[in-house]
Amino acid sequence: MVLLPKKLPIRLLLGSVLLVMGVGTLSFWVITRRGGHSQTLPPGMKAIPANAVMVMAFSPDNDQWQRLLQSGNATTQAQLNQIIGPWRDRLVPPAALKLAADLGTGLGSEITLALVPGQPSNSVADQGPEANLMALVPIQDGAAVQQRLETLLEPAKQIKDNPYRGVTIKKIKADQVPSLYVGALNPNLALVSAQLDLLKQSIDTFRQGPSLADRPGLAQAFDQLPSSPSLVRGYLDVPTAVTTLGRLVDPPLPVDRLAALQAPRSLVGAISLKHQQIHGQALSWVDQQSPGFNPDNQASQIPQRLPASTLLMMSTGNLQKFWDDFKAGRQLSALFPLRPEDLTLALQSATGLNLEQDVLPWMNGEFGLGILAPPDQRGQPSLPNPALVLMAKSRDRDTTTASFNRLNQVMAKRYRFAVDSSQIEGVPVTRWTSPFDSLSLAYGWLPGDIVFLSVGQGVADLVVPRPQRSLAQARAFQAATRDAPRPNNGHFFINLEDLAKVQNHLLLPPLPAEGLFSAAVVRSLGVTATVISDRQVRYDLELDLK
Repeated sequence: MVLLPKKLPIRLLLGSVLLVMGVGTLSFWVITRRGGHSQTLPPGMKAIPANAVMVMAFSPDNDQWQRLLQSGNATTQAQLNQIIGPWRDRLVPPAALKLAADLGTGLGSEITLALVPGQPSNSVADQGPEANLMALVPIQDGAAVQQRLETLLEPAKQIKDNPYRGVTIKKIKADQVPSLYVGALNPNLALVSAQLDLLKQSIDTFRQGPSLADRPGLAQAFDQLPSSPSLVRGYLDVPTAVTTLGRLVDPPLPVDRLAALQAPRSLVGAISLKHQQIHGQALSWVDQQSPGFNPDNQASQIPQRLPASTLLMMSTGNLQKFWDDFKAGRQLSALFPLRPEDLTLALQSATGLNLEQDVLPWMNGEFGLGILAPPDQRGQPSLPNPALVLMAKSRDRDTTTASFNRLNQVMAKRYRFAVDSSQIEGVPVTRWTSPFDSLSLAYGWLPGDIVFLSVGQGVADLVVPRPQRSLAQARAFQAATRDAPRPNNGHFFINLEDLAKVQNHLLLPPLPAEGLFSAAVVRSLGVTATVISDRQVRYDLELDLK
């Protein structure tokens, strides 16, 4: 059982940072400053049990962390301090803060934090996620540092089997609960944990294995990450993490959907700060016995076809393949509250079309969805406008045309929409207009056998025959996909800065004006997926900060 609190992401991340950065100054842990470690596993991986759910290796590069914490404005910086303050007071003894000041820039390499399944003792069961964490820190010149730390550590007299397997366990002098236990596994590696059982389990793993370092493909995956120094490198056991999170959502996901995610799949990643951007790269892989990935990266046209005013965009290189994986539960989309069969039934009830028989057979190419800034309708009242566009590469133009002809009949007979044909700069377009002109939809063909469907007044004019300025030319999109391979298997992009300026958009909720994830801090976000082989998928993340 993995014990995780319901508010896992932000508490665990910030708690982990503070545990590592604060407690990491405590015993035998001053090492010279070095560069990135992309060609090696994070320190201490041989002492992490093989069933670890998550591992994070933090850089103590204070300059990068300070630049990150100074992003945004005074309000967001104050919010960060409000979140960090309680964790600092809870996890970092006052003596550690004094020692950190005395040592100055002593920390250098990475300090590794691991979340390991286990049942904490009653004394720490309700103390939060730190009860399941262990930190491993490399040692250099341990003898010299130990002399300066003698006043900080004290014997753990309550432990009967101490030393344990040759490791003397001590604890940090502090009037805090839970206690923090420390053990030097060898002259080059130290371990700290709030849970004594986890500390002993790590000692057992280090002495006799098996460890996480023995996991097939792990070392090779870390070798493929960027070579530049990173703020954080990490590992995630995807099935365990997804299943745990799936059970925490309300309502919990059905057991049958979670069972489909049990195929072995792992992910490693690295996050770094470049100028005013947070850059992340991750690699996910499956073993030889699991279903593989489709290595055909076809997503290249959608950013060229959508206008620069696009606020949010999602694309994939093969919608039919994505749907097959979604239905089989092989993607993280299995965590969506929507069920594939419900979507199929909803489409058939609304249009009479069977998704898998009438639509997906010709949609096995590139597909994209864009939510745009509503166009200015001069001379008309300013009403909420959906401003939505769907685009798909058709592999069978005749079948696609037949599907839309059937939709023409449904819109006219069932919903009483007016169906008429017109042209935009010589391109034939079919429009569906609701009674009283309250809603307008349009569809047609773009060059390259790309069919589009737009929702909203004046939206079709933004994409036909092609936008005056495309999303691919927009600065926000370029910043959010700068290091992503081309072609790739699809993007997720959101322009928070422009989105915050839009009023009364039917498809998007209002954004907070202030906060850690608001337009006051983040300009844009982009995630790009690229299939490297039938066993590996690469993900690139770009967060453009103010």
